[in-house]
Amino acid sequence: MKKCDVLLITVPDTDTLLPLQAPAVLKAALEKHQFTAHTYDVNIEFQRMKDDDADKWNLLKNYFSFGTVIDSANLTIIEAYVDEVVNQLLDTYDFNYIGISVFSYQCQHFTKMFCEKLKLRSPYIQIILGGQGLLSQGLGSNDEWVNLLKRNNLIDHYIISEGENAIVQLLTEGKGKGVDNLEWEQQLNMDANAFPDYTDYKFELYREKILMITGSRGCVRRCTFCDIHNHWQRFVFRSGDSIANEMISQSERYGIYHFSFTDSLVNGSMKAYRDFVTKLAEHNSTAENKISWDGQIITRGIKAMTAEDWRLTALSGADDLASGVESGSERVRDHMKKQFSNQDLDEFVHEAHKNGVTLQFLMIIGYPTETHEDFLETLRMFKRYKKYDNLVSRVYLGSTLGVLPGTPLATEHTHELELNNGENFWVYDKNPTLTFKERIKRRIIAGEELKKMGYTIGGDDNHLKLLHFLWNVNQKQQSQAVVDLNTSSINDQKYS
Repeated sequence: MKKCDVLLITVPDTDTLLPLQAPAVLKAALEKHQFTAHTYDVNIEFQRMKDDDADKWNLLKNYFSFGTVIDSANLTIIEAYVDEVVNQLLDTYDFNYIGISVFSYQCQHFTKMFCEKLKLRSPYIQIILGGQGLLSQGLGSNDEWVNLLKRNNLIDHYIISEGENAIVQLLTEGKGKGVDNLEWEQQLNMDANAFPDYTDYKFELYREKILMITGSRGCVRRCTFCDIHNHWQRFVFRSGDSIANEMISQSERYGIYHFSFTDSLVNGSMKAYRDFVTKLAEHNSTAENKISWDGQIITRGIKAMTAEDWRLTALSGADDLASGVESGSERVRDHMKKQFSNQDLDEFVHEAHKNGVTLQFLMIIGYPTETHEDFLETLRMFKRYKKYDNLVSRVYLGSTLGVLPGTPLATEHTHELELNNGENFWVYDKNPTLTFKERIKRRIIAGEELKKMGYTIGGDDNHLKLLHFLWNVNQKQQSQAVVDLNTSSINDQKYS
């Protein structure tokens, strides 16, 4: 049995086959202050279940993500799975504290059940929750969900943000900024953090050998469909030298040479970005094993991101950069507050192609203001960019737009949006013909047309399955995500 002060885990459902970074970050912070820690990725084991038992995986995923189960008899299967996870951890580790990374609100259902069962089995173990998923329940995003868990003695503490500092303060002083309250302080010097510790990670479980890296927190944009500003009030970034140094050091330590940025955007600060790609380009010019990386990048025109920036981007090992293009309609993007024109997008795509940097396009089909003509503009955009052979490696169409808690759409446009029993089932007063059925229709057409053009649609099968599931929920006039948090037993909870 492995003994430690703190066991750090991830939980489902976070839709990724890549290693989540939070446990490695916290392990490094704790061990820097002489605490012992182990990490365990429950989420990756859950995601791999899809290969062995797709029906069970779909049942669990729909419940953990949306609180939705069509047949109440299946609740026993969900209970049994959570029991298995609790037993496995208690049989493998001897620990005094467990830190649970709640990545998003779609991890809340599993987390609550897990805490209930762990407290029954081992009430002496102190449970600490952390992550931005603690603040994403309901349209008025706050800490009510996690506070309820604490009031019901299902957890001992929660950390709203800046966990690498707060968890050390909690273990040494019993309190800290952001511990059991909303009064956390955003860290302004990210360069002071220890490099993440991945020694417990079983990299063979993941889709690819990749290390995660964080160069910034927050975003320089305020897109209407995104809730990041509900969490990170300021855009804070590391120096370019610090980012490059971590990549070089970690590649030597773990023998892994590809890095994936967790940032909302890698080029929010062009000064830091230029320093980063310059140093990494210099390293790659002589390194036996060249470093490569991917991440999300803001679409910038040639004045903001120059030809020299693009040359160094290519030499630094950039590959498959994901850009939130969202729509081919400039009018729709203006309402989203994306802040780039069609000309900016054309220049961005041209420079990427010229320098051999592949792109992924992240799209939203069925934004509230999207007309039929706007939808056709999106299809015409993809037809126009086919002249750049193999530039766009994948297009992510998602399912259809969900109005997420804490986003400007949810907080600033509530008088125009009727949520209609679910985040995906909304109706927009100013565009009433854009029904849920019409959004599904456009999403299906977009997928079919892009495939005809030769594009690869990322995650298409899963997204279409989700749409089919949600359509059935909608047609039965059921509610999406209606778990009653006032009950302690899953058998007493409401279900769709």
